[in-house]
Amino acid sequence: MLAKVINCSFLDADDYHPLSYKEKMLKGIPLSDEDQIPWLETLSDALQESLANRKIVIFGCSALQKQYRNNLRSADPNYELGRCVSEVKFVLLDAKAEVLAARLENRAAEGKHFMPANFIA
Repeated sequence: MLAKVINCSFLDADDYHPLSYKEKMLKGIPLSDEDQIPWLETLSDALQESLANRKIVIFGCSALQKQYRNNLRSADPNYELGRCVSEVKFVLLDAKAEVLAARLENRAAEGKHFMPANFIA
């Protein structure tokens, strides 16, 4: 909805996971930090391309760890670790676990998500 309001592209970061990772999560196996690295690099590349083309893009992404967010911020060539100067911004969607679980279940029923809702419990 935010992408529509500000008239930009929306990308779901889950679409950037390789099939093997999606299958792993479908089995209820969480991804390790090591698993996340290539995925974050792919997201960073997509952000870098958007920044280079001066395009605004909204990524739906669960970059919950600070190191993950720093990796994404590094897509901005002007970003310096430890400084909060970056074109890459984050918005925290704060919701109760029950609300998130219901949303995940709805997305899974629509074939738009692969992670079991009990991952967030």
